[in-house]
Amino acid sequence: MTENLIKNVVAAMQDSLTDEQLQKLENVLAISLHGLEVREECTQLVTSERHWERILKMYIASKRLENCAESTMIAYKRCISMLFIGLNKKIHEITTNDLRYYLAMYQEQRKISLSYLETLRHYISSFFTWATDEGYINRDPSRRLRRVKVPQKLKKPYTAEEREHLKDIAKTERDVAIMELLYSTAGRIGEVVSINREDVDFPNREIVIYGQKGKKERKVYLTEGCIYHLKKYLASRTDDNPALFVVDRKPYSRLQREAIQTMLRKLGTEAGIHAHPHKFRRTLLTDAGTRGVPLQEIQAYAGHAKPDTTMLYVSVKDETVKASFMRLMA
Repeated sequence: MTENLIKNVVAAMQDSLTDEQLQKLENVLAISLHGLEVREECTQLVTSERHWERILKMYIASKRLENCAESTMIAYKRCISMLFIGLNKKIHEITTNDLRYYLAMYQEQRKISLSYLETLRHYISSFFTWATDEGYINRDPSRRLRRVKVPQKLKKPYTAEEREHLKDIAKTERDVAIMELLYSTAGRIGEVVSINREDVDFPNREIVIYGQKGKKERKVYLTEGCIYHLKKYLASRTDDNPALFVVDRKPYSRLQREAIQTMLRKLGTEAGIHAHPHKFRRTLLTDAGTRGVPLQEIQAYAGHAKPDTTMLYVSVKDETVKASFMRLMA
């Protein structure tokens, strides 16, 4: 078994290493594994014990009590279920090496990004830490899983020209109103699609939206452009659906997030712009920071629990840094 293991490892690395490096690898493996007994682990499907499913249900229930968004709970459930099905082991038998193996295989087979790999590690670690704290298992196998180092890429907001271009090529007044509202409110797409007509306070130019994360209400405001296009869109409506945005065909049901994502993706392709709903949120927060709105106020407007989260969204432009330096330091 040891000899086969060495052969398999060397064969898997032959396209990545030189002949000299392969020989070195084979020597290191032979020396390291000498005197050790290597046995193949039994991975037959465990059908007699599904205890992990009951534990997972309790875990999801605890996340629900913490006011986690429904989409987050679905992601947790899917991730943990796939883990147990993939490993085919009882919860108390899972080791740190099992978790490392699963994450490594998941990344290799699905070619996921480092960012998504870190998300999976976080989900897994959260579950096993909770299971240990609750006494379902004696030790936490995820404790020694290291965080994945994700390269920090600056996610750029829309430029003013890009936003205008998207509105110019929009197919309907509704689509323009959606883009104006996404920008003005810095709302998450799930928050925007849940808004009703009666929620819009036109005289005071504000909306109280119910946050997806943290389940907190917060007040957001509307620009003059947003007010103009919303009124123009609503004046064209002939239906009685209470939803602020509806599909443009009967029975005029509430517009869903997937429809907005598709609309923006098509406009972006046509304009040669990377366009998606969340980018409007980043753009508003960046513009607010550039124009001098204090970070604490931007944090409250965005509905963030921590200022660190806000800083991930607020891009600091080089020219702004230079202007401040020259004014205050030079």
